[in-house]
Amino acid sequence: MSDINLNKLMEEYNLEIDDIRWYKSWLTSHELLSYTESPDDLIRLIWSGTLSDRLHNMEEGYLEELQDQLDRSIIDETGIREILADAYALKNKRSWNG
Repeated sequence: MSDINLNKLMEEYNLEIDDIRWYKSWLTSHELLSYTESPDDLIRLIWSGTLSDRLHNMEEGYLEELQDQLDRSIIDETGIREILADAYALKNKRSWNG
């Protein structure tokens, strides 16, 4: 189990759950835009409910997944810090902060 606490790192980067939601939304939007060559796959993703399932509480699930990866040494602190730095950069690019 990792001694690194994701919540403490988020505090260090001045990130809140809404900022993680924004970051995951950004990642998801880029993924969905990549379906231009295969619209049928996108239709299936939406139609099947898979996209809906993935979007439900996506930020909490993402944070749990990251903490689990930390605990299992799949990702290290440097990797987490890169993700949080990206989330922080996106937070600061938002046209509004609320």
